[in-house]
This record gives sequence, C-alpha cells and structure tokens, in this order.
Amino acid sequence: MVRVPWERLAENARLSESLVTLLVMRLRERAQPVDGTGGDGGRDLFEYTDDGELVVYEAKSFTGRMTPGRRQQVRRSLVSAARHQPDHWDLLVPIDPNPAEQRWFDGLRAEFGFVRHWRGRSWLDEKCAAHPDLVRYALQESADYVLERIAQARAERDVLAGGISDYLERARALHRRVQEISPHYAVHTSLDADGRTAVHLTPRGPDPDGQSAIRFTGQVRFAEDDPQETRRRQRFEEVMRFGGEVELSADNLAETTLSGPAGLGLERIAVGGVRITSPRQELTPPLRGQVVIQLPSGVPLASLPVCFTQRVSGLDGGTLHGSDATGVMRVRLRYSQRDRSAQLKFTFQPPEAAMPQTLVPVLRLLSQATPGHVIELAFDGEPAGRVQAPVNTSMTPQGWDPGEARLWADAFDDLSRLQNRTGRFFPVPENFTKRDAREVKDILALLDGEETVLRGGTVSVGVDSAEALDKLGDVRAGMFRVTAGYEGMLFTLGEHQIDLGPCTEVYTMDKILNMKEARRDLAAHGHATVKMRVAKRFPPVRYLGPLRTNGTEG
Repeated sequence: MVRVPWERLAENARLSESLVTLLVMRLRERAQPVDGTGGDGGRDLFEYTDDGELVVYEAKSFTGRMTPGRRQQVRRSLVSAARHQPDHWDLLVPIDPNPAEQRWFDGLRAEFGFVRHWRGRSWLDEKCAAHPDLVRYALQESADYVLERIAQARAERDVLAGGISDYLERARALHRRVQEISPHYAVHTSLDADGRTAVHLTPRGPDPDGQSAIRFTGQVRFAEDDPQETRRRQRFEEVMRFGGEVELSADNLAETTLSGPAGLGLERIAVGGVRITSPRQELTPPLRGQVVIQLPSGVPLASLPVCFTQRVSGLDGGTLHGSDATGVMRVRLRYSQRDRSAQLKFTFQPPEAAMPQTLVPVLRLLSQATPGHVIELAFDGEPAGRVQAPVNTSMTPQGWDPGEARLWADAFDDLSRLQNRTGRFFPVPENFTKRDAREVKDILALLDGEETVLRGGTVSVGVDSAEALDKLGDVRAGMFRVTAGYEGMLFTLGEHQIDLGPCTEVYTMDKILNMKEARRDLAAHGHATVKMRVAKRFPPVRYLGPLRTNGTEG
C-alpha cells in the first residue's frame, strides 16, 4: 500500500488538501472543487447526485490528533456548510479517530443531521494506493511517471510500444466494438468510489421493450435489524415507485440473476453491485408554476415563481426537478398517480455571489413557511393543477435560529435599498454579519435625515497642549458637550466603501475619568488622552451634514 507522507504534506496545507481534492474528483465523477480564495463557504468539494441530493466534502490537512482548536475549525465549517442545506457532509482528514474523537464526531449529528462520514488516514491511504500518480503529482515528481504507468498497460499485446498513442487507439477501438454489440444501450466504464470498474448502461432510445430490457430475476433482499439496510430498502422502494437513484450491494443481489439483450453477456458477469438510475427527461417546454405560502383562510403571505425542467418516472408516478427563477431554491415535486398525492421538497442553496435583492424573495418564502400556514403549488395555465398541504415543519435552513430567515430577508432588502440610494451596486459580501445589517439600517436612517444613536459609554479625546487640557479641567461639575465634525464619512462593508459626505457627531459628557493621569502624560510625552463618561440621559448621536444650530442640546 502507498504510504502518503501526510506530515510532510501538512507543512503546506493547500498541497495536502489539493491531494485529497484530486482523489475525490478521481473517485466521484460529479465532484466539483470550490475556489476557496474568497472563502469556501464550508465546503471544499460538492456534488449533486442524479436524485438531486447535495453532498459536501470538507478536506483538512490536520495530522496527529483532533485538538479542541481543530474541532472548532470543523464546527465552523459545518455552520458555514449548513447554509447550503446539504443532504450529506463528509470530513476527509488524515487522522484515524480515537474513541473520544469518534464520540465527538458522532455528537455533531445531533446539531447537524447531514453529517455522514469521517474519512480518515487509513481510508485515504487505501484510496491513494489505487491512484499513486496523484501522490507523485502532489509531491511534484516528474510527469514521466504517468507515461511509464500507461506504457505498462496491457490490451491485446504484451507491451504498448507506442506509449500513449497506442493506449488511446486501443481504447477507442474497444469503445467502438462494445457499442456495436450493444444496439439498445450505450456503454462506458469508469472507476467507482472503491476503485472498482463500473460499467454504465444507458438506453439509446425510449424505455426498452421486453426484448431489450435488463432484468433481475429472483429476490432482492435486505438484512433485518440493520439501520443502513433499512434505509437502502426504503430508498429502493422509492426509486421503483417514483424514479431516482439507488445502489444495491452484492449481498442485496445474492439471490438474483441478471439478464439482458444478447451480446452483452450479462449472465456471465459476477455482479459486485448495481446502481439503478432513472434517466432524466427534459421537459420541453418547461413546466412553470407559483409556490404560495398562505394563511388557512387563503390570504397569501409570500410567493415564488418556480420552473420544472426535468422529470424521472417510476411505476407509481414520478419526480419533477426544478428551481426558482434565480436558482437560489431547488424544488422537487414527487407525485403519485395511484392516490393522486404529491410531496414538495425545497433546498435552499445560495450562490457564492449574489446581489442582495436576488435572495429576498426566497428568504421571505422561508420565513413564512412555518407550522400553521398552508403551502400551495399552482401550475400556470392549469386551473385544476394545484397541490396544497399544511406546513408541518419549518423550512428554516438547518443551523439557523427561528426568525433568522426574516432577519436576513430584511437585511438584504435594506442593503438593496442602500445600493439604490447611493448608486453603488455589489454582491452580498462573503462575511455579511448581523452587525453589518444593523449598520446598514443606521446608514439608511442617516440618509433619511435622521439622527442615529452611537454605542458606547465613554469617549476618549486626544490633547496636545496644556491650554486644551486646562479648558477641560475647568469643567468642575454638570454636563458639557463635545462636537466633532468630519468632512466625509466612509461606510465600509467587506471590500466596498461608500462615501456618505460630511458628518457631525455630538457627545454629552458628565465626568472626566482620568484628569490626573492625562496631566502626567502631557508633561512627560507632550500629548495625552482624556477619557470622559457619556451622560446616560443624553446618548451620543450622529447625523449627516454640518453642525445644526438647533441640534441636540447638552
């Protein structure tokens, strides 16, 4: 087995994580890397399965033990990943967990139900053993190694004298030949997640007829008292009824034989596992509709236009896949022709960069989708095409507090209004916080000509002359006011700055807290800082423009 020098690679975290990224991309055809230069949003790679499930992979370069600091980093990644509402989340780190670390990881599922696997050092070493070229690449060795391994491949002759050109020619010839012997199915091969050869059979035309269909003869079985097998059985039944994707292991197929069109030779294959995938049909034209959240009385509270573009079918019905107009919300509608029922599923997946107003309609819908309300899907041009059901569980994304969807909807709405008022347009900053949202609201109030209250209980003023300090010292009792005027006020949000123009701040104080220390500092250094207490009855205020003669009185 290849021994990957993880400790050496960990000296360059990006190098170690790049190796893991390349490995996952080799194992999972659909995996896509995330450019983390601006923050990866809690995910290094992600993939959408044929069934529309979102799987997020988080790669870490840690070696040794999972210390409290590292655990906190993992948890922060989970909090960030929760914004994307993944169905599964895997941690890939070259550490095999000890019992205490495994208990900690298992405990994360109580807060983040999508946590799935800890893929540790043994698992990574095993997978890298099947792809040693990736390890060589990570260690920056010569690319001649890849050519050498390809040159050793065997097909119809003992050697590939021509190197890569011979390999490509034979691969094309074998590919053409297998298509010729399979008139009903297109065939291609790849390596699955366990390094085994996977054969993909895709119908060339409409649903295969009785002569060309691939059949399982016998009984598909699932072990009892095994939670994973129970979920697999439920998934198998759902796929058969409504379409989708499911994987069956060799144990599930032990009493089953496989047969199909002559020429494929399926009867002679020892099946190690099967992945059943329903082909997706493009809906032309797309099926459009409107999702509405309303009160039981029928009063609408929020709505969102949606568009279904794909469909998969099963024995009892099928599943429609689509999204809202912005792509921020993915929508799945599963329908049953047997009992005329339907089930809606929403997945909130904000893009890496989005204008604030793009996110508001979806967040408004999420904020209103709470128990006690009713959800309805009405299709355009179909008076009878309505699906309606009570909301049983909140649609608030996992990891969010109750009411947080409304908070962010208001915040992004305010940010959009600020951009319209100032003419500065930019996507929502990566690390937009609740504090940023409060500051945006304050800036809007300033632009409306209002005064905003400044936070803090003390004010510090720098002095560089004895005369200035004496004037402050003359204040023996009572309150006094300090006014500060600025030629321009810059509001900073992420990488963006907005110039709001002249600004005035007014502070009313009732006590100097460090006069003796200030006099000593002035004598010793030629400058001092005077700290004063803000009067509770008159909090400090800020407004745009020059000093108002009839402004706040102290």
